[in-house]
Amino acid sequence: MKKLLFFCFLFSTLTSLQAKIWRVNNTGLPADFTTIQSAHDNGSVLAGDTLHIEPSPTSYGSLLATKKLIIIGNGYFLNQNQNLQANPLSSRMSYFDFDAGSSGSVIMGMEILGGVSGANCAIRVGNITVSRNYFPLGGIPTSLYFVRTTAAYSNVLISQNYFANGGITYSGSGTQSYNNIMILNNVISQINLPVYFSGSIMNNVLISTNNAADYFVIKNNICTNTSAGSVFTSATGSTISYNTSAGATGFPAGNNNSNSVVMSTVFVQTGSTDGYYVLKSGSPAIGTGESGIDRGIFGGFNPYILSGIPPVPSIYKLTAPTNSNGNQLNVIISTKTNN
Repeated sequence: MKKLLFFCFLFSTLTSLQAKIWRVNNTGLPADFTTIQSAHDNGSVLAGDTLHIEPSPTSYGSLLATKKLIIIGNGYFLNQNQNLQANPLSSRMSYFDFDAGSSGSVIMGMEILGGVSGANCAIRVGNITVSRNYFPLGGIPTSLYFVRTTAAYSNVLISQNYFANGGITYSGSGTQSYNNIMILNNVISQINLPVYFSGSIMNNVLISTNNAADYFVIKNNICTNTSAGSVFTSATGSTISYNTSAGATGFPAGNNNSNSVVMSTVFVQTGSTDGYYVLKSGSPAIGTGESGIDRGIFGGFNPYILSGIPPVPSIYKLTAPTNSNGNQLNVIISTKTNN
């Protein structure tokens, strides 16, 4: 219950009154800023303000954050999942680094490109939410690093993201405790969080074996890898239950774990890149998680949202004639709210 309350607290940030909403656009349209960093650095942008990063084919650059900001993009896979946004382009950036002073920040709906050596994302403070973002497939994986420093931090939510070719890992040599790290409802390549970290890893789709997560609650996950060996090769002090693996020895026997499960019986495996992981009718993952919830990314209290659509109103259809009727141009705008 405490963890659920923490999740609700973080996401309440999005619905609280903010000092101001700022537009960031680099396509030539009038806006307040053209890069994320210039918006952050401007003295008029105050802690707690919101940056709307508008869709563009061009990256908005990197971000070194030293103030609390709410950063909201357009989503991803929008050409595959129809009728979610009128503009199918994503909001792109290279990477982010949440440093001292940025506690309370939220980033969502972004495509995190990375793609060059060292262009990884970093978290150095607590009370950070990274949700509904896409870390795409590239030559160099874009990973999310928890940086071990001399100061302890806690309460970090990594949820509803799609890590195509990277994962969650750590760097640094601090020996403090980094607690309540919540990794929920992500498609993720790999997790490497051994000693000094603790929290929950729940309702994810894991692509690889040989993960490390000590002192975590690990449940309701599905690992699609058929390789021999354990899904978590390092799990000291962790509780592992209600998980599903394609491999024969993926999860420990007992505790409602299931191994040697054929993934074609689990997922629909059709449609969009992320819709591939919708549970098919009759799936052995339906209702078999803890307390009868579904296993995988669409189960639990924090289900994955197709295309990472942020929980703000969106324009999903825009219809305009090619010619005006005299001095009038009749435009039809279709809008909807999102959870």
